[in-house]
Amino acid sequence: MEKRTIAQAVVEVLRTAKQPMSSTEITQVILDQKLYEFSAKDPKSIVRGAIERRCEDLNRKDSIDPKYFKKMSDGKYGLKDK
Repeated sequence: MEKRTIAQAVVEVLRTAKQPMSSTEITQVILDQKLYEFSAKDPKSIVRGAIERRCEDLNRKDSIDPKYFKKMSDGKYGLKDK
């Protein structure tokens, strides 16, 4: 199996879900489906950070391109419109 990044795992989860999800929900699916192996004790914060670094319209010092995600008004995350 090819090794994917956390961002790639999140994209896969959101594409499959076809709806916005919270970082907790996304993390649980990643763990349940073994899409990424975490060495951290708190994978949810790692997932949230990975999402927010690639979120459009979030100004973070550690933001990186390309942007894959958007943060919804309810705090959930979805895939950015193309």
